[in-house]
Amino acid sequence: MTTSTPSLKSRFVLRALLAHASPILIAQLASMSTTIVDTVIAGYAGTVDLAAVGIGSGIYISVMLAFAGIVQGLTPIAAQHFGARRISELPASFQQGIWLAAGLALLGMVLMIFPGWLLNASSMTPEIEARTRAYLTALAFVLPGTLIYRTCGGMLNAIGAPRMLMFFGLANAGVHALLAPTLAFGWLGTTPLGAVGCAISNVIITSSLAIAGLVYLARSQRSQALHLLSGWQAPSLARIGEILRIGLPIGMSAFVEITSFALIALMVAPLGPIAVGGHRILGSFGGVCYMLPLSISIATLAMVGQAAGAQDWPHVRKTVRVGMLLGVGASTSLALLLWASGDALIRVYTPDPAVQQLAISLIGLIAFYQLFDAVQTVAAQALRGLKQSIGPMTIHIICFWGVGMAGGWWLCYRGFTPLGIAPMGLGGFWWAATLATIVASAMFAALLRASLQKTKTTQITSRATSEA
Repeated sequence: MTTSTPSLKSRFVLRALLAHASPILIAQLASMSTTIVDTVIAGYAGTVDLAAVGIGSGIYISVMLAFAGIVQGLTPIAAQHFGARRISELPASFQQGIWLAAGLALLGMVLMIFPGWLLNASSMTPEIEARTRAYLTALAFVLPGTLIYRTCGGMLNAIGAPRMLMFFGLANAGVHALLAPTLAFGWLGTTPLGAVGCAISNVIITSSLAIAGLVYLARSQRSQALHLLSGWQAPSLARIGEILRIGLPIGMSAFVEITSFALIALMVAPLGPIAVGGHRILGSFGGVCYMLPLSISIATLAMVGQAAGAQDWPHVRKTVRVGMLLGVGASTSLALLLWASGDALIRVYTPDPAVQQLAISLIGLIAFYQLFDAVQTVAAQALRGLKQSIGPMTIHIICFWGVGMAGGWWLCYRGFTPLGIAPMGLGGFWWAATLATIVASAMFAALLRASLQKTKTTQITSRATSEA
C-alpha cells in the first residue's frame, strides 16, 4: 500500500493536468492560427506585405504579451485565494485586473499608433515602413479586447475552469480564417486591404471575445456563484499594486522572451525582405511549437497556485514533477514531427523559392530547442504559481537578451573570428536563440529545485511545530 499510493497520486495529477491543459492547448493553437493565417495571406499578397506583417506583428506581439504578462499576475493570486477557499476575495481581485487591463491597453495603443521611436532605429525601404505603420495602427485597436479577454481567461484558469476558452479560441480561428482573406484580397466586392485587412479582422474578433468572456463569467453555472462582476468596485491602488508586484516581473519576462525572437525581424531588416520573410515563417513555427509546453505550464501554474493556497506542499511538488515530465515528453514528440515534416510545411507558407530555401536551412534548430524550451517554460510558470516572478525575470533577461539577442546580432553581422565563423546572417540569431534556451533551462531547473526544497523544509518545520 505504501508503494502504490505515490503512483496513484501521480496518475491523478497527470489526469488533472491533461484535463486542464488540453482545452488551453486547443485555445492557444486556435489563437495562434490567426497569426499563421496572417502570414500566409501576406505571403501571397506580396513580399512587402509579408515583411510588414513580420515587422509589425513582432512589435504588436512584444507589446501585447508584455502587458498580458502583467495582467497574468492576477492568476496566481486568484488561484491561491481559490485553493484556500477565500472565495469572497475573488470579485475584487478580478475587477481590479480588468481595470489594469484597460489602462495597459490605452498605453499600448499610444505606443503602436506612434511607432516612429522604434521604426526609425531600423533601416527599411519607405514602402515597407509605410505598410508597417498602417498595419500597426490597425493592430493597436486589438489591444483592449485582447487584454480584457486574457484577464477573463486568467480567472478561468485560476478556478480550474478553462474549458470555455477552447470554444472561444475555435470560434476566433474560424471567423478569422474567413474574414481576414475577405478583407485582405477584396472578396465579396470589398476593397483589397492587404495586411491591414488581417488587422481589422483581429479588431472585430477580439472585441467580440472580450464581451463574450465577461458575459460568460457573469452568467455561466460554474462562475455565477463567485459573483465576479457583482458590486463593481472603483480602481484600488492596493489591489492593483498586489497584481503589479507579481505581474510586472512576469510582463518583463514575457517582453524579454518574445522580443528576443520577434524583434529579430527589425534587426535583420537591413538584410532585405527575404531574411525578414524567412524569419517570419520560422517564428510562426516556433510560436506554434511553444503552445504545447505553454498550455502544460499554465495548467501547472494554476494547480501549483491552488495547492500552495491550501498549504498542500506535497501536492505542489508532485504537480511540478508531473508537469515537467509531461512538458518535456510532449515537446520531444513535437520536435520529431517538425523535423520530419518541416520542409513540406514551409513550402505551404510562401511560393518564394529564396524565402523557402532560407527557412528550410534553419528549421532543424526550431526542432532541436523544443526539449529545452519545455523545461524553462514549465519551470517558470511553476515558480509563478508560488508567487515567485523576480527570479524568472532575471534569468530571462540574462539568457534571452544577453545570450540570445546580443549574441545573435554579433553572430549575424560579425561572426565569431576565434572559431573561424563568418557573419551568419539570419542563422546567427537562431543559433544564439537556441544556446540561450539551453542556458535558461539549466538555470530554471536549479532555481525550481531550490524553491521546492524550501517548500519541503517549510512542511517539516510546520509539522514539528504542530506536534510540539
